[in-house]
Amino acid sequence: MDTKQIKENLKSGDISKIKDALYYLFDNKTYDDEIVALVVSLVTSDDKGVQSLAIDCLANLPEEFRGQASKHLVPLIGSPNIEYRNIVSDILTKYDDVCYEHLKKFLLDPDADFRQFALDIWGAIGSKKDWETVRYLLNDNNRNVVVSAIMALGNIKVPDVVDDLIKKYEEDDEYKPFVLNAVAKIGGEKAKKLISEALSNESDQLLQLAAIDSLAYIDGDEEFFDYLMYKLPTVPKQIQPYFLKGLCHLGKKYCETKVIPENLRQIAREALKEEDIEIRQAALNALGNVYQSLDLDYLIIELFRFNPENVDLIFTNVLHNSPPEVLSEFLEKIAFQKDNGELFSSLLEFVFREWDALKEPVKLVLMESILSLSDELPESVQNDFYDFFVYRDAELFKNVFENLLKSSKFVNREKLEEIGLRYELF
Repeated sequence: MDTKQIKENLKSGDISKIKDALYYLFDNKTYDDEIVALVVSLVTSDDKGVQSLAIDCLANLPEEFRGQASKHLVPLIGSPNIEYRNIVSDILTKYDDVCYEHLKKFLLDPDADFRQFALDIWGAIGSKKDWETVRYLLNDNNRNVVVSAIMALGNIKVPDVVDDLIKKYEEDDEYKPFVLNAVAKIGGEKAKKLISEALSNESDQLLQLAAIDSLAYIDGDEEFFDYLMYKLPTVPKQIQPYFLKGLCHLGKKYCETKVIPENLRQIAREALKEEDIEIRQAALNALGNVYQSLDLDYLIIELFRFNPENVDLIFTNVLHNSPPEVLSEFLEKIAFQKDNGELFSSLLEFVFREWDALKEPVKLVLMESILSLSDELPESVQNDFYDFFVYRDAELFKNVFENLLKSSKFVNREKLEEIGLRYELF
């Protein structure tokens, strides 16, 4: 299809022909300035199929035509139809700062809604081009515009505006959560100081949560991390799980390497009861790689949520990093849970994958525990474990069986003998 035919189809008013042209454009990128303008005009089509295809074409437009498309798209910011304005925003944020020459007039438009919308787009792009205009809008007479300017400056990340943002923080409580977010993205010592003071001095829990959420953006060093860890027990109990999440966002590497104090460890355990998966992942990070007996009941709560990443992490730490006695207690606790079959099946999959890397004391505990707990496990799961043990290390399994047979640990001797006969372990 040549450019003449494309234009004829786009102007035809025939939905089928328009779609044919748009499909062709999406695949072949055969544009000129007139075709770009025609495609932009279809963003407001009443036919949703045509509209969707036009949006896809513009979102994937070759870079050399994005300036031309911006020229025709930006005026739609002034549309009373919020759908069109949102479409424009989604497309222009993909164009980076190519659209700025056409967007900038709306930053100073007499209509506050247009100023705000233009700021939101420019902030999402995050370009430093003409950032001074965005700073100027911190003093706009419309509060929504000021909030958008604060958020945009956080994305633009110019350190020179931190003092201006702190002034807005001190000026009005409404601006405080947005300023905390913005200065955290910009970073630096002044940002850390403001966030620290908010955590220490602000009594409003929503504002404390905003300060905690901002930790996800700031580039913190180990000293700042240690200071915040010291602050963790001092915040209200209902805020602590969120603080823990922010803390581990800030310094995941520190969470994984530091041995946290026992009082903080209990905060991490309690956080495993939360519904927010990010909080629970932060709690797992805070508990570290080596588990204690007191951790196990909380870890089992998480296991029964069956989040694959967290299940794998817990199994890894229990079998590879924790003492064998913790593994033994762990297996016993799981065995006495209702509906434990699925979890033991997941454990077998993990053991199958990791067997060669497991230390011998861990293998011994696994074999002995599965034999000892056979009354509590579904028969199919037991048999899968026994088959695996015989297949991977029959001699070791036989030794464990014989030692268990001689001891008083196994109450159901009849069942043990049955297993021995079935697998020729005598």
